[in-house]
Amino acid sequence: MNDMKRKMMMTAALTMLAMAGAWAQGPNNSGTYYKNADGKSGAALKTALSNIISVKKHTPSYDELLELYKKTDTRADGYVRDWYSNITNFTHIKDKAGNYQKEGDVYNREHSVPQSWGAPKTDIVHVVPTDGYVNNRRSSYPFGEVGNVTYSSANGYSKLGTCRTPGYSKIVFEPNDEVKGDLARIYFYMATCYESTITTWSGDVITGTKYQPYAQWTFDMLMRWSKLDPIDDVERARNAAIARADVQGNRNPFVDYPGLEDYIWGDKKTVAFSYDNYDSGGTIVIERVMQPAFRPGSGTFADSVEVTISCSTAGATIYYTTDGTDATPNSMVYSSPVKLKANTTLKAIATKDGMADSYQSTASYVITTSGTGGEVTPSECTIALNNDLFGTSFSGALGKNDMGTFIGTQDNIVVSYAKGTGSNMYINDSQIRLYAGNTLTVKSLRGPITSLEFTIDPSSSSDKTLQASTGTVSGGTWTGSAESVTFNVNSGSGNLRLTKVKVKAGSPTITVVGDINGDGNVDSADLAALVKCIYEKTVHGTDNPKADVNSDGRVDVADIIALVKIMLD
Repeated sequence: MNDMKRKMMMTAALTMLAMAGAWAQGPNNSGTYYKNADGKSGAALKTALSNIISVKKHTPSYDELLELYKKTDTRADGYVRDWYSNITNFTHIKDKAGNYQKEGDVYNREHSVPQSWGAPKTDIVHVVPTDGYVNNRRSSYPFGEVGNVTYSSANGYSKLGTCRTPGYSKIVFEPNDEVKGDLARIYFYMATCYESTITTWSGDVITGTKYQPYAQWTFDMLMRWSKLDPIDDVERARNAAIARADVQGNRNPFVDYPGLEDYIWGDKKTVAFSYDNYDSGGTIVIERVMQPAFRPGSGTFADSVEVTISCSTAGATIYYTTDGTDATPNSMVYSSPVKLKANTTLKAIATKDGMADSYQSTASYVITTSGTGGEVTPSECTIALNNDLFGTSFSGALGKNDMGTFIGTQDNIVVSYAKGTGSNMYINDSQIRLYAGNTLTVKSLRGPITSLEFTIDPSSSSDKTLQASTGTVSGGTWTGSAESVTFNVNSGSGNLRLTKVKVKAGSPTITVVGDINGDGNVDSADLAALVKCIYEKTVHGTDNPKADVNSDGRVDVADIIALVKIMLD
């Protein structure tokens, strides 16, 4: 082989090696960022990653975080992504940290790993925007899974209460399922990025250990959360934004590499990491088991109430208790509606494939004895249609065309006001205005709505009239029977101004023909009760409408015959 051919082959080989190096790229446009961790495993991998990600191209100031959230934590609709509440529509900077009285007033900067434990003040990976009021309720409590709830944000999105996660029994804060994985991977990042200093931190869940610095119950929970809530596009986009040189300029490897925690602490800690040919090993994603729901919800009922328990997770098994204790997989298995005849606190939990991961659901039922059966006297509440109901803080009026939907709940009545197909919508601190195309939906969580009475501002447009999706409307009064009613107004200019709505809603008592003693069954005990009723009718002149089994207006021997027939059938 002559020198020319040797040179050509050497050049080609070097070119191919260079191309191979150029092609060796990490995921999510991370390039060769993680190259120095290649081939490492376990504790050595963690240290190598720490050396990489602890180098930041920019260290934001605390005030600067609010401006940077525009790049890292903006929802698709332009509002601030709130990690602790799902009812807020915060505008960046305008609604930043300040005084707050309730959820929805302002947002602020939340240290997901509390500063009081030793965590850095301005690392934007773990300092996230949250509702100020809910953030304050979280305080510095560790994350956990709540058993007995002492506080919950709107719609039960975040919770505070005693811990039900095995290994800890104090107060914990439980974020929503949709951010549990995000927060778990943030905690993995913190353990890795700050492995040289985390040994000096302190807190109920900080052990002071370099390799795995969290209490075992916390670590086990975080590993589970990371699988329950896998990495999504929102999390990847946030990681990419943080990697920008003008934000912070480093990355979270646990977002770039799904299941990376298993290579450091889990069952793959002896497997060599490959930054450009990574194998997640088919990370198992555990299906969430959603919170059981009751229908009807808590309330007061005459004689008895039949409660249906459901879970939106297909194939889940529901367990329940009626003695006030928490439900567990050892409790009664739900298979049919539960009939309650006394003041009862009903609790339920759902499981699937042997794992109980749903929240404990609780509803309380107050049973009153009328002795007559029939319909429950509907509960009544009056709702002011204002900013307190909708959980939105403002002064003056909002008349924007892109406000979205305002939703609020009071006394198990949910009211939502939406722009719909209208060209305008308007709300101030005392009323909402229905323009053509807007919708106002009133929904009951405690049984059918039987009547609605709106207070209409006399300054409303005179040609506007209220219309309903069901039932009958006369002026500002609606009658009918429905669990949800949607209202709008006729087309044209102007608007109808509503200031209050009085709602009557309740659930009918289930009256079983022949159930004389009201125990939900028709048997020999009712026959004895009927004989007693006939005796009391004859001797004392007293009457019990339930004893008129054949509905002929009398209580006599003919009712005994009718009852026996029912029992035989």
